[in-house]
Amino acid sequence: MLELINLDAIVNYILERQNSDGGYTFCRWTESNAQDTFYALNIMDMLGVHPVKVDETVKFLKSIQHADGRFDSIKVAYYVVKSLLRFGEKPLRPLRWLSDYLPSLIGSLESPYINVETLSEVESIYLLVDLSTALNAEVDSENVIDRLLSIKNADGSFGSVKRSRIASTYYALGTLKALNYDVSALTDTLKWIRLHEHAEGGFTHTPGAAPTYLEDTYFGIKSLEILNEKIRYPMETLRFVAKFQNPNGGFRRSVFLGISDFESTYQALSSIEVLLSPLGLGWL
Repeated sequence: MLELINLDAIVNYILERQNSDGGYTFCRWTESNAQDTFYALNIMDMLGVHPVKVDETVKFLKSIQHADGRFDSIKVAYYVVKSLLRFGEKPLRPLRWLSDYLPSLIGSLESPYINVETLSEVESIYLLVDLSTALNAEVDSENVIDRLLSIKNADGSFGSVKRSRIASTYYALGTLKALNYDVSALTDTLKWIRLHEHAEGGFTHTPGAAPTYLEDTYFGIKSLEILNEKIRYPMETLRFVAKFQNPNGGFRRSVFLGISDFESTYQALSSIEVLLSPLGLGWL
């Protein structure tokens, strides 16, 4: 089944988009950024490719942190620190402010106003908890767990203001598991995720609809992985994910058309990795 995916083209796609400063950008001839650098490093790790210009990459990542130790956002902090840890490096300044963000992030779950363009209101909480774990920083686990369970809907999904979202469900499950909550007890959540699994491959945003966007399939696959459940249609889903690869090697967000980007490429490869694992297959 791996003949469906052009692995060499993926590697070339990534390497061709590294800038002289060591950072990466999905769009050539634009400035390096933390997000694309994070995804580039993860993609190469999944494919067993050693990155080049590592010293320059480390220097670039460290340059992103501000003089007061902060970053522009939790996302940027996550991308930078997790990338540095991959090389056994740490940011130039301690992240003593990290826990300051948690109360506001938790409080935002109760807000009746959610930006419809926001992928998930739980994503930043997931990133903060994962980053805190990586840095051995304390987290008010009981409070986080209680607040996340408070946005669990009657159908088993997670999403504030009673809005079921597959992205929020994934991030909630990931956060709960990271905090040692027994996610296997969430049988109604598993049932809700299964409703989005398509017999012809992929996962949908809404039950009964045809799969369109790669992230829905990624969140569905990764949610089942967290719950230690197998995908029902692995071969069909593998073929579906393969449809997102563009001629330049990268993957796009929409099954119909679009430019390649690093996040979609990461989501595709991460999904494929899960799909192949229960079959005892590898990349090569």
